[in-house]
Amino acid sequence: METRRTFIKKSVLTAAALPVLSSCVNISTIKAKVPMKSKKIRKVAVLWYSQTGNTQKCGKVLAKTFEKEGIAVIYGDLRDFNQAEINDVDLMVIGAPVFYYDIPDFVKDFIQSLPDLKGIPVAAYVSFGGPEGNQHNAACSILEGLVQKNGVPVGLNAFMTISSYSLSFKTKYKDIKTKDNTILPDMNTYNNVRQYAGFIKSEVEKGNTSVFKKTLTLREFSTYFRPQWWAKMVVDNHTIIEKKCVECGACVEKCPTDSIDLNTFSVNTDTCVLCFGCINNCDYQAVNMEYDKEKIIGFNEFLEENNLKFELPVELKT
Repeated sequence: METRRTFIKKSVLTAAALPVLSSCVNISTIKAKVPMKSKKIRKVAVLWYSQTGNTQKCGKVLAKTFEKEGIAVIYGDLRDFNQAEINDVDLMVIGAPVFYYDIPDFVKDFIQSLPDLKGIPVAAYVSFGGPEGNQHNAACSILEGLVQKNGVPVGLNAFMTISSYSLSFKTKYKDIKTKDNTILPDMNTYNNVRQYAGFIKSEVEKGNTSVFKKTLTLREFSTYFRPQWWAKMVVDNHTIIEKKCVECGACVEKCPTDSIDLNTFSVNTDTCVLCFGCINNCDYQAVNMEYDKEKIIGFNEFLEENNLKFELPVELKT
């Protein structure tokens, strides 16, 4: 007889294997509520939230592409953005990883904290680890929030990368798609990013606005049942290993909910959103997570074990 815990584990794994179901059911329509502020682009803000670096890489290439066009660019982690600069910006682009088939709540909170954008053109991008990630709807979530702040949508894109979902690195349940994506992002990905920057610029200069629709997919439907809560049910012993920890602070920096206390080498599992930022970015294997009593490995450890290295575009070598 299956225990409740075994049933939950199997349910989570089964749900993760289900394909996206396309649907004509429209959840929301995202379109401008105000006129575009200006067709001229003098200054751009390219902001992102990134855990393992893939969203950041795409954001930096976007920023450098705008700079090559002679446009001033503010770029970096959205948590470091000085919102007082918003009035000087002629275009805002925000990127995030797909996070349990949506964008992280704290990215939504950041967008909600923005002042009135007063018709500033806005664009979105997401990075995602597999084609079933509900990436279109996730990117729509960024635009949805920006439109509520009176931003004018001009673009949306998604860039596929290697999966950084740590539960897929566990030997017993290794995700086949993780193996398939080992070279992503690659040079073709970065070419697509550059083209996206050009597309956004062209749309603004033409004064074009875009309309996007969220539709009811299976993945979107699953977000109503809090998939990250179910994922937390299958993870045990999430702690910091004091003997291995060098107190570099990487896990604290990446944690979006301030759930890690290095004074006590503990993790507040109640406030933790299981983003895997701590285990994925620890270079000392000092973050412990277990699934079926087997230690989960992080993204960097997975790369090292499989001798995976990514070729960087010229924009990231300078």
